[in-house]
Amino acid sequence: MLISRIFTSAILKYQNRFVLTKTRSFLSHPSVGLSSENGINQENKSLNALDSLSTQKPIDDNTNNEWLWAYLRDRQSFSDLTEAQRRCIIEIELQTLRESGDRVPEVVPCDRWTQLINTPVLEHRKSIYGYLFLRELYRKRRASIVAANNLRRAESAKRRQELISEGKPPTNYPGYSSIFRHLGRQQEKYLCAQAFLAPAILGEAVVIDCGFENEHAREYYLLNLVDQIQYLFAEVHRYHSPSFVYLCNLSSDGRLQAEFNRRSPLESLCVEPTESSYLDVFPHEKLIYLSPDSNVEMTSFDHDAVYIIGGIIDLSGKKPLTFGKAKRDNIRHQRFPIDRYVKFGGGSGKTLTIDQVYNILMTLKHTGSWTEAFKYIPDRKVAERYSGKLEDKQQVEYEKFGRWTGLNVKH
Repeated sequence: MLISRIFTSAILKYQNRFVLTKTRSFLSHPSVGLSSENGINQENKSLNALDSLSTQKPIDDNTNNEWLWAYLRDRQSFSDLTEAQRRCIIEIELQTLRESGDRVPEVVPCDRWTQLINTPVLEHRKSIYGYLFLRELYRKRRASIVAANNLRRAESAKRRQELISEGKPPTNYPGYSSIFRHLGRQQEKYLCAQAFLAPAILGEAVVIDCGFENEHAREYYLLNLVDQIQYLFAEVHRYHSPSFVYLCNLSSDGRLQAEFNRRSPLESLCVEPTESSYLDVFPHEKLIYLSPDSNVEMTSFDHDAVYIIGGIIDLSGKKPLTFGKAKRDNIRHQRFPIDRYVKFGGGSGKTLTIDQVYNILMTLKHTGSWTEAFKYIPDRKVAERYSGKLEDKQQVEYEKFGRWTGLNVKH
């Protein structure tokens, strides 16, 4: 269907080119509208010249574009064409797909032409067109956001100048005369750092093992891993004493470190990055590696243990990488009792992100309830949640602790 549309578009393109050229030359000629004999003779001569050119030009174009008719008619291979011919085919494909309403970019970047020219399969080229379309759409949206932010900053600066001229406090807070203090981003970062200060002094830590960098063959998985580490700090304010985070086995010249430097340096996050192994940083007997393939089920949160989360994006879950590393390092390993509290849907996997695992650990640390902890598993993955009750004495103790920390526990 696409090839037939390309063939029709090419024929119409080269058939109408000469009519348009002829019409434009006639309309732009200075003798149009004159009634003198010389004007009429000159017009006739120009028309005769155009007629002679229009009879010769299709022959030349047909001669130069025989490869195009052969490619479309005989279904020749894309790899047999020259680089200029492939570029012409790609331009016709883009025009045809754009007219049919498919997602193609308006402008193909210069660095993508080599990839398109060296891609012989049409379906693969269409996937590249879709990716470039989404990237172009994202950049347009990003440009509009940047423009809106610049406008907002300009209005904010103008408002500050007006407040200063009126003798009022120069602040962008709407209620400039208020008993409440406005907290900015720097104050929020300061409060987040204060929350991690006491657990860091007491040695309460959670380790993210960044030693699986070579396992991420696709760049998308590596970017997703950085996203999950940054999302980890989104719910820190909910906990009274969140465990301090260590990034162990982080290579200083690796792709993960380069991605952190591109977004925001690790110095701006409340983490401790190190190239050393967790075996050299913490005592061997305190380490517990969390792995879904472990045969030891975790029953409760051990406040003296240091839990290790594997920094890997494994969507398939077929390779027991974290379990194998725990066995090689000869340390303890455990898994969450998810099947006792949650029933997953048929089409959803049991893989959890790093931020979800961290929130489960912190909720279990503060409440002691697996039911509350597993609420961080997204509802789209869950078919049914089981509710379990603790013993009366233990339930009362955890409810008191939950009210003290600000977490309302409902069993």
